[in-house]
Amino acid sequence: MVGCPLYASIIDGKQRSATVFVRHKDGHRKPIFVNIFPMRNDEGKIIGGIEVFTPASPIVYDDVLVESLSNMAMRDKLTGLPNRTKLESFLEFNLSELKRFQSNFCVVFLDIDNFGKFNNTYGHELGDEVLKTVAKSSNHSVRKSDLFGRWGGEEFIGIFKIKSDFEAVILAEKVRMLIENSKVAHEGGELSVTASIGVTVAKASDTPESVVKRADELMYKSKQSGKNRVNSDVEA
Repeated sequence: MVGCPLYASIIDGKQRSATVFVRHKDGHRKPIFVNIFPMRNDEGKIIGGIEVFTPASPIVYDDVLVESLSNMAMRDKLTGLPNRTKLESFLEFNLSELKRFQSNFCVVFLDIDNFGKFNNTYGHELGDEVLKTVAKSSNHSVRKSDLFGRWGGEEFIGIFKIKSDFEAVILAEKVRMLIENSKVAHEGGELSVTASIGVTVAKASDTPESVVKRADELMYKSKQSGKNRVNSDVEA
């Protein structure tokens, strides 16, 4: 058991609340309520933590400030999309719903084609614009029951509720086409963007790691087959 809640959150990546006792200027110890949030970089690595202290009712902060900080901690800074932490949490929730209520969903794993070329040829600022364009285009396919976010680097993941297995392929193809029809402005012209996609239907036996790995492997097959395409494990 780790005694410091901030240290514990940095180690295990979990949000937690605690009551700690700090020394008052008059010498006595005073109970303070604290909310702790792990901070992650764009690759999902924990780089620190945020502590919010209040001597008053924690409910005020829970409803306003803590919720705001929590939302910030779950967003990718560049694209504004949910980040890896949020996606992992949403995956765990949906797998739980699948096991309990047979609420089916699929995972779409997307990797921007030739992303290194954008950075190396046109510069990192243009690369950032590509990421933001893909984020905006792909997000048009998201419903209230779904989540689409940045997994890290040029990789994105979509988690979509489905009624049939083949609907997963339709959703993935929609995302691919939205990206293919997007353009990035550059020096008075336009640059095209495409993505390779893998899509898999979650199983009750899955873990977050196993379903993402399967979708990632399918995406890699799309890369090997010529890029700008969808590869799935859905039987025709």
